Parts: sequence; C-alpha cells; structure tokens
Amino acid sequence: MRLTEELILLMLNEDSGYLEMVPGWDFACMMGGGVLADLALDGRTDSDLEAMRLIDATPTGDELLDPTLLEISETTETFSMQYWIERTAARSDEIVSATLERLVNKGILDYESGGFWTLSRDVSRSRRYPSAERSTVSLEARTRILNELMDDTIPAPRDIILIGLMHSGDGFKLILSEEDYQDSLERIEALTKLDIVGRTVFTAVRESAVKPMTRRVLATKPIPKLRIVDILRQRDFLNGNIPKAMSQIHDKYGSVAEVPIRMGGQQVVALMGAEANQWVNKQGRFYLRSKDYIKDLEGVFGASRSLPGMDGAEHHKMRKALRGAYSRAALAQRLPELISLCKEGIGQWQKGDVLSAADTLRNYVSHQVSHLLIGVDCSEYADALIDYEHRALVTHTIRALPKFMLSTPRMRRAKKHIAVLQESIHSSHTPAQRAGKPLDLSDAVLELHRNDPQFLPETDVIFPFVASMVASIYLGSGLAFAVYAMLRHPEMYEAVRKEADALFGNGHDPKAEAFNRESMDVTHRLFLESERLYPVIPWQFRTVMNQCVVDGFEIPPQTRLLICHTVTHYSADFFPDPLKFDIDRYLPGRDEHMAPGAYAPYGLGTHTCLGHRWLELQIAVNLLLIAHHVKLEVVPENYRMGINPFPTAAPNQKLKFRVAEVRNRV
Repeated sequence: MRLTEELILLMLNEDSGYLEMVPGWDFACMMGGGVLADLALDGRTDSDLEAMRLIDATPTGDELLDPTLLEISETTETFSMQYWIERTAARSDEIVSATLERLVNKGILDYESGGFWTLSRDVSRSRRYPSAERSTVSLEARTRILNELMDDTIPAPRDIILIGLMHSGDGFKLILSEEDYQDSLERIEALTKLDIVGRTVFTAVRESAVKPMTRRVLATKPIPKLRIVDILRQRDFLNGNIPKAMSQIHDKYGSVAEVPIRMGGQQVVALMGAEANQWVNKQGRFYLRSKDYIKDLEGVFGASRSLPGMDGAEHHKMRKALRGAYSRAALAQRLPELISLCKEGIGQWQKGDVLSAADTLRNYVSHQVSHLLIGVDCSEYADALIDYEHRALVTHTIRALPKFMLSTPRMRRAKKHIAVLQESIHSSHTPAQRAGKPLDLSDAVLELHRNDPQFLPETDVIFPFVASMVASIYLGSGLAFAVYAMLRHPEMYEAVRKEADALFGNGHDPKAEAFNRESMDVTHRLFLESERLYPVIPWQFRTVMNQCVVDGFEIPPQTRLLICHTVTHYSADFFPDPLKFDIDRYLPGRDEHMAPGAYAPYGLGTHTCLGHRWLELQIAVNLLLIAHHVKLEVVPENYRMGINPFPTAAPNQKLKFRVAEVRNRV
C-alpha cells in the first residue's frame, strides 16, 4: 500500500464515514508529502533538508506518483523538498479521490451514496476475528501505528515516515484523546527524527503549513448582491421553473450570489453551478449543517432529531440503519407487491376519465408507499395525512404561509391521523406478525429504537414514518412529470409501450430479474431526462457553520445557503441544447450526466437521497404498467408545462390526463 492509502485509513472515522481532518492546506501538504516519500522509498529521488534530487526518472506505473515524478524529471533546476511538497499539494483533491477509489477497488473500503466510505464488510470481519492473513489486508494501519507509539521498539523506516506525516498535520490530535496525545507526544517527536526521509518530509510539511513558498494568498471576491428586479426579470420564476431561472442568474453572476430574502433573520446566499456542486459534494460536510431549516418541521411532529436534520456521525449511523429498507434490492424483492398495487390503482381508471396529474398520481403513489415502506394500509386517511404534511412543509420549512395556517380546523382534524398511523404501525410490526416478511422501513426504525433508545427515542420514532409519506409527494410529482414527458413525445411513448408489452404481454407478471437495464432501457432514460428538465427538489437549504471559501467567495458562519444544485441541468456546457428533451444523452459514449457536478436531481453530498435507487425502479415499473394498460392524452391539448415550486416542484393544477383507451384490462 502507498503512504497516501495508509494516511486515508488512519484518518478515516468509521463512525461518521469520512475523514477526520478538514481538507485544507495542512492536509494537502500531508498527502503531497506521502507521494514524495513514496518516490524516495521507490528509489526515484533522494533528499536532505536543503535539496531534493532525481535519481531515476523511470515511471513507477502508479498514477499517484508518476505525475509528480514526471514534473521533477522535466525540471532543470534543483528545489527543496518543501517546494515539491507544495507543488504536489496543489493536486491533493486528485490524489485523495484516486486513493479512495483504489481502496474501494481493493475491497478495503465500501463507497456509499452520499459520499461516505466505510470498511468493507469482509475486512471488518477480518479485523474482528484476527487471522494469519490479517497482515496482508493492510488495514491495521491505525492499530499498528498506535501500538508503535506505546512500544519501546524502533519502527520500520516507512512507519517512521507515516508517523512524521501524521504529526506534521497534527493528525494524532484527531485520533487520540488529549491525555493519550500528551503522553505520546515525546515519543512521536523522537520517532519523527530517526529517519532522514521522514525528518525531511516532516520538516517540509510543517514549514509548508506555516509559511508556504509557492502558495499564493487567496484574495476572496466580494459576493454579488441580487436585487428584486433581477429576480423579476426572470420570467421562469413566474412559471415556477426554478432551475432554469437560476441558471440564467448563474450565467450572469457566477457561483455565489446574495439573494434579496432573509431566513431566520439571516442573509441568504445562493450557491449555483458545477463548481459549487462539486464543493458541496467534497467539502460541504465540514462547513454546512442541515438542522436549522428542518428543526421547526421536526417540532411539529414532536421530534428532536431526524435523518434530514442530522449531520456527521449521527447522520451516518441513521443512514446505515435505514439504507437496507430504502435500497433498490429491497424493492426488487417485493416487485410482485408493487406490480399488484400499480394494477390496483390503474384498474380504477376508465375510458374517458380525466385525471388531475399532480393529485391523482400523488394519491396513487402514496398507496404504494404506505404498503411497501411502512407496511400499513392508510388509504382511508392518506389524503388528509399528506395534506397536513404538505401544509407543515409550506409553513415550517419553506415559510411561504404563516404558521397559524397549520392550525385551521381542517388541519387539526388531519393531524389526528398521525397518532392513528403510529398506532397502526406499532400494532402490525410486532416480531410475531412480521416473522418471515421482508424488512420494511417500519421494521428498521423500530429495531433501531429497541437497540438504541437513547439515539432514537420514542418521541422521534414517528418522524421517519411521516417522512416516508412526504416522499410520496415527491414520487407522485416525479411520476406526473415523467408521464407528461412520455405523452409529449409519441415515439418515446411507443418505445416504452413496446418494452412494457415485452415484459407483461404474455399475461404473466415477470420475475424481478426481468427488470434490468436492457429490458427497461428507454423507460429508464426517459425518467433520467425527466428528472433533468423537471427536478422535483430543485434546491436545498443549509447553514454555514464554519467560515468557508467557495469558488473564491468567502462565506461567513451563520449564513443561510440556498443550494441550487439543479442549475447545471440547464447548462449547455454539460447538456447541449438543454431545452430539448433528449433521452440519448444517457447512452454510452455521451453520458452527459456523468460530468462532475452536472446532474444532481437527488441532492448533494452526505444528504443525497437515500432511496433514489428505489425511486428509479418504482417509477420505471409504474411507467411501464401505465403504458401497457392505458393510453393517456394530455388535457388540455395545448398545455405547456407550468410548475408549482412549493414546497417541492410539481406540475400545476392545470395539467390533466385523459384516459383515451384501456389497452389491456387489469
């Protein structure tokens, strides 16, 4: 293993799923020092405190080392180790990304959606049950190094370098208690001086962090301020198309702009574009928190914490506990139920019926969600429950309505169904009644509560169930957008119908394995493109908790951020002719959505939607069954998409679908 790999493993917090050290100049120099130390250990360079010299320019064949080796070999002057550490530190993001990818490819780490890395399950088992092969796994880095700090023996030169690198960035302060760090400090400093390479790297890294030779002082730019008139000029705001409107703001003002609104008495700053998206994905966890925007909504349901309101180790723990219930595999296991529920809903549509796109499909999907995710039939009060949750979002998260609007007589009546829902879940999810049944979200939440009632107390149990019903609002809107897109493009409608007939045409429901990328190719790409043009969640709110710099703009603590992560969906730089509905964007060879920061319908960073793989499968199955059983038409025929952006994007009430024909009766 390379030193950079072991540095990552030393700094990885298994509880939180990400690195202990905040990325910055110190960390970048540590990684640069690791690359240069490996070049020395490989016999390519030699150095002392004054200068570093090239010994052998032959490439190592290692992508982590060879770019720096090539740069050294092409330089005619002689520079110090500190100089080369700083030069290499400039590509630290590339080094860290490549190192994490290697650890995943080696089966040492698992990557999880949202930007988390954890020890792979196989490696974790090998650590719990030590064997003769344990040393070959190379994952005992932390244990090995910490043991060497406690022993009186002299470590190997390579470990001395590793200790020096960790010490240079004060890394041991992050992984040791204060008492253990003070007890070990004398030995750490003594070990750092034992090896000439380790001493050189330590000195260079420490001095680079204090007085860099090549690093330019970053002069931050003033944040541009939008005026009300700048907003009103964007007609797309009036049509509810937030991503399209903000893309034009981005083109004019750049990645960061202050918007003329305030939240909680704090100024609001918008982040936009690919650079901002990449920053949130990589750095957001260290500088942003999510609690502020969701805490009032949590309070409505009596909760103090929730998955969307958690950050750090707590958030990672909750995601790990719930990811199985939200996974694509969990839904694939229950495809017969999903198909039956879809048919049950479609079977109620008769020729000539005119369906409200947003409301009909929201209720249609909520029936599926209540059965599949929380395991209860709440169809009798689902409408009232979702109306209450919708109003709670508008009043306490978006704050588009005064709070008293959640206390109207109709809302008070609807609120009573929350207790009914909770009681139904508890009474139906006893161990005896769930024996032999597949895991659902209710099982996962209740098990987490039983195992750790302090982490998830009884007061917080109801919120995940409410959140799953709120998700039906998102799914219903996403399905409505996708159906509209399908109907507006007859050739795609026909292609989806052919895929549907191939799957369902023999009169028997296909098995789970039949629903693969090949059998649903057009359907899947149609939904991806629908999510690009009509993202259901076009923005997110966060609060800056540590001062940060984004694309050259310094943003102070307590700033409320409006992260417009879907602005890139309307960028011609990533999606040529962005207003065109083109499902071929997702074909191999084009893969326009794969550009870093370009496609983000499910959010960014650690708060990326946990169930987005489930969602893609559920929407695809619904599109296929709708195309197979009925022929729909857009009403009115000349309808042009209008979007209701609050609390999340949905087609406005003018969009309706007419059942023109029942093709195959359920």
